[in-house]
Amino acid sequence: MPNTASTFGNLPNGMRHPYTALLGSLPRVADRTLVESFELPTIAAAWRHAVKNESRELVALDQGILSNQAFTAHANISRKLGHQFTNRLLTLRHARILLRHAKAMENGDAPGSHLIVFGLMLAVFSVSPRQAMFDYVQARLPNTDSAFAVISNLLDRAA
Repeated sequence: MPNTASTFGNLPNGMRHPYTALLGSLPRVADRTLVESFELPTIAAAWRHAVKNESRELVALDQGILSNQAFTAHANISRKLGHQFTNRLLTLRHARILLRHAKAMENGDAPGSHLIVFGLMLAVFSVSPRQAMFDYVQARLPNTDSAFAVISNLLDRAA
């Protein structure tokens, strides 16, 4: 994964920061449309719900991901990454929205997509959504020439 201005350094115990680790574990895809029209808006929505502590809305968003035909092929790896990184974040006892979503995942109410977990991370770690989405695009797509313009338009429309 390319280094960006927002990637966090290693933790005091030498482990990679969960944000950087999640970005580094994302598989590359050639489907730019999937990333731009589905994944980025989902991450932005998850971040907005997490910032507002809207746990029911976050669960509903997580459930809706599975019903989208464009994401079906990526659902299993998304859930695997989502669960893996949620488990890493559970030590953050102060992040109530994260704990509520982890409980919903445990109860089977939320599938635990990596898109939702990434949006939660943005809220919990106070990462700028604009920079985080740029980091996500760099990690996910092989060619990121127009990524910043796409992300700016997306966030401007969402505001």
